[in-house]
Formats: sequence, structure tokens, C-alpha cells
Amino acid sequence: MLTWTSKFKLRLLGPFSLVDPEGRRIAIPSRKGAALLALLALSKDGERARGWLQTQLWGSREAKEANGSLRRELSDLRKRLNRPSWTPLICERDRVRLDLDIVSVDILEPDQDMRTSDSGQPGEFLEGFDIPGEEAFEEWLRDQRSRLARSAVNHALTETAPPPISGAVPASGAVPAAEPGFMWPVGSSDGPSLAVLHFANLTGNPDEAYFAEGFKQELINRLSRLRWLAVVAGNSGGPRGSTISSQEARGLGAKYLVDGTVRTAGELTLIDVTLYEAVRLQAAWSKRLEIPRSVIGTALDECLRELVAHLGAKIDHGEQSSAREKRASDANVTDLLWRGRWHLNRLQHADSDRAQELFARALALDPHSPEALINVTHGLAWAIWTGRQPAQRVHEMRRLAQQSMRADPSDGRAYWLAGTAETWLRHTQPALDLLFQAVDLTPSLAIAHAQIGCTLNLSGRPEQAAKPLQLARRLSPFDVHLFFVLGELAMMCSLLGEYREAIAYADLAIVRREQYWYAHMIKIDALLQLGDRRQAAVAFEELRAIKPGFVTSYIDWIPFEDGSLNRRFAESISAAAADHSGTATADGFSHH
Repeated sequence: MLTWTSKFKLRLLGPFSLVDPEGRRIAIPSRKGAALLALLALSKDGERARGWLQTQLWGSREAKEANGSLRRELSDLRKRLNRPSWTPLICERDRVRLDLDIVSVDILEPDQDMRTSDSGQPGEFLEGFDIPGEEAFEEWLRDQRSRLARSAVNHALTETAPPPISGAVPASGAVPAAEPGFMWPVGSSDGPSLAVLHFANLTGNPDEAYFAEGFKQELINRLSRLRWLAVVAGNSGGPRGSTISSQEARGLGAKYLVDGTVRTAGELTLIDVTLYEAVRLQAAWSKRLEIPRSVIGTALDECLRELVAHLGAKIDHGEQSSAREKRASDANVTDLLWRGRWHLNRLQHADSDRAQELFARALALDPHSPEALINVTHGLAWAIWTGRQPAQRVHEMRRLAQQSMRADPSDGRAYWLAGTAETWLRHTQPALDLLFQAVDLTPSLAIAHAQIGCTLNLSGRPEQAAKPLQLARRLSPFDVHLFFVLGELAMMCSLLGEYREAIAYADLAIVRREQYWYAHMIKIDALLQLGDRRQAAVAFEELRAIKPGFVTSYIDWIPFEDGSLNRRFAESISAAAADHSGTATADGFSHH
């Protein structure tokens, strides 16, 4: 006879298994059926939107086919699990829930007979389990295994540490554990984490609640492609950041919160989004999306891509600032990486060297960390680009980028770095293949879109460069590397013979980074192409003022497929130098 304490027992550590309240094993023959139960078990309140489950398990299929597969899988699971006396699997129109009041999950409620595998040691999360071809689920699976491994290490350290002194205050920045059922808490040492809270329907139309929830779920899906950011979802009907209590914020275990509202104004749908720092519950950034309702189906994708890019940039900046303020002696792998990023974004040679040192230290602490590998590769890429280093160093960068791709095949940044290396080696088609794969994996990765435009410029296809470059510009309004995007827009216009536009973009790039000799070069050449030799000489004087050691051999490094372009720009610099000083070799300037 069942009692009120009887529960299903779901085992996720070691081989998957499910036992009903009467002790009978429930066979789940479908691997995706077992995966679906695991996805629900580790979600807040055991609940997920149908669209999210569909993307995780059938993302490789067309939407209609995937929807049908989800319906069939849920129908089979209901037949196997649900009885008149118990209903653990609840399927509604737009969401699915596993009733955690009657389902005990070994990770969340460990007991003696579910805690260990046959060897007496904790089993691997979903041991031997994977679903080839479904990258979204594979990413989730890797994340859970990684977090569980870190949680086990932290638990072991806690068990062996001396007891705290009575009345001691927790260390600054410590985050309490998340509420039961909310995946694993993301501690401050694990890097940035973002909880996506409720998007309120303020339209006055109850039917629009589905749109608000769908927008939230799609935002979660897009944000999850930022591999450096842990993303979790709050209750669908839970509080918003503006009304959440400090206790509720701590319970989420996230460093940042984001929420929003959906309303209508005439023919517009207005979506207001706000980012909060969880510790202080202080709004850090907000944005309003204004979308004509007549084109919302097509415009929403672009709006979400920009929103994810802007949120990522703001959190990135916040993490760099936080890491900079920590003592070096307290730095772990994550702290070292964020401090290195802060130094790298100062765009100074000394800071670049310091960034590479910090990245190398992080990689030495965790040689298999995809994040450390990506940042080491990024640091090397910056040094190569600014120092015009030889092909041998580019080959080294390519090897590191390929290693990063193997470490995390789902991180678009690794493909961007690999594609950039191929661009510098003048391997145009492999470069573009890798770069397009980068933006397919991470659509909000502005620097990858910019590199596509750059590669098209260098390969003699400037007429195709406008779309990726303008998209990169929209995605990166806060990025310190925006000068690069503007410089490539200037180069695109120059190659198309639009010299006045080239000068305008070059000036914008120079305002962003005065030392950017590439933009000065484009401006000087464009002025000469327009026949304005006097202004070209003035522009050359500006270049020499900020770059006294500049010589035209710098231009030889630019990997144009057509070498005549290198000669054209070098000759323009030499001509402007001659007009400025009377001879091409005056003031120590020479063409070498």
C-alpha cells in the first residue's frame, strides 16, 4: 500500500533508471524519452516550455517534424508513468512539468541506495549517455557534467576543511545555494551567471502571455550560446527584477538578473528589457525594442540577436571590472581569465603582454579548459595583429584555435579565431567556412561578423562586405574593438571607389582609436584618390604624430589576395609623405 511519503525514484548519477512508488522499475526504451525526463528534473520546479524541449532534443529537424516527435514522446511517457493514483508527468498546451513533489531525483535528494554506483563511488551524470547530432542537448549534458564535477570538488573541500569559527561572517561574494530543483548553484568562482526572470504581459490581452513567455524562452536559448555565460531560467510566473526580494535573488544563485515587459502602442510591440546586478538589485542597463507588429515575425530574430550581443557586452565589462579589483593571491582560473581580458581590452602593448601571462597561468591551472584555450588564442591573435608577426606565429595561433574547437565544438569564438588565422594565411575559402560556422553557433558574436567582412575585403569582394560589417556595428556599440569594424567599412568603401564615405568611416575609426594606423592609411589614400593632396599631407602629419615609427613595410603585412593593393596604399603613403616634407625619405620616413 502506498503512503504519502512514497515517491518515484529517478537516478541520473550512473546509468539512468526510474522506479515507481511501489518499487517497480519503469523501462524507458527511448533515449530521448530518458533525456526529456532528465531535462525536466533539473529545471526550476521541474517545468519547461515545449519549444525549449523541442529545440534541445529535436533541433536538427524541421519545426513541424520536431513538434510531432515531441508529442509522440510525451504520449509514450504518459502511458508509462501516469496512473489514476499518481500523475508525475503533466503536459499542458505550451509547457511540460515533472511533479517533483512525487519524484525524488538522486542529485537533488540523495539517499543511501541511490548515492553510489556499484563501485561505491558516485557515478557519472547520465553515464554513457549521449544523443549524436543533437548539439543543443549535448551542450546541456556537457554543462551539467562539468558543474556536477565542480560541485563534487567543492563539497570535498568543504568536508575536509576545519569548521568555521562561531559567528564568522561569510567571505565577500559568497552566494548561497540555489533552491532545490534549480539545477546546480553557480558560485562566484564559476564565472558570470544570468537568471532570466518573468517577462510581464502588459498588453491587456491574455493571449499575448504566450508571446511574452515565448520571447523569454527564445532569449534563454540565444543567451545559452554564449559559452562563457551560465544561463538559468526563473519561474515562468515568478517575480521580476524590480520586485524580487534579496532572498529570492540569492536563491537563484546568479550574479545577474534580466527581466522585461511586453506592451503595445498603436502598431508597435514594445519590449522593455532590464539587466540587474543581483547582489545590489541595481539596474545596470536597459533597452527598449520597438517592433512593428506587421513584421514582428521577421524582425524578432534580428532584435534578439542584438539584445543578446548587448547583454553579453555589459556582463563582459562587469566581469572584467570585478576581476580587476580582486587580489592576485586569491585569483582562480576564472579570475585570471577575466583579469586578462581586462588587460587585453586596454589595447596597449604592455597590457597585451600581461594578458598573455594571465591567460597562460589559467591554462596551466586547467589545461583542458575551453575558456582558457580560447583566451590564450585570443591573446596571441592580438599580439600577431598589432605586431605584424610572421606566418610561423599565425600557424601557432591556428593550432591553438583548432585545439579550442576540439575542447568545445559549440563555441563560436573558437571558429572565429581559427577563421581569422586562415584569413591571415590568405586561405580565403577555409576562412569563410569557419567564420560562417562561428556566427551560426553564436549569432551575436559581433567580431566574427566583422571578420567575415574583413575577409571579403581582403579577397577582393567588398561588394559583399556591407551586410556583415553593418550587422557587426549594430551588435557592438559598447565594444572597444568597434574601431576595427569602422576601419573595415572604410576599406570596403575605398575598394568600391566611394572615397568620401571611406574618409567618413576612417574618421570614425580614428575617433575610437587614434593609434589605428590602418584607418589613417585608408584616409590618406582616399584623399589622394580625390585629388586633395594638401589634406592628404595633413592626414599624413597626423599619422606620424601618433605613430612616429611608422614605415610602409607595415602595409606589406596586410593579407590582400591582390598584392597590387598593398603597393597602392604604400605608394599613397609615400606620396603624402613627399608632399608633407618635400622628399619621400624626409624626417626618417622611408618605403621599406
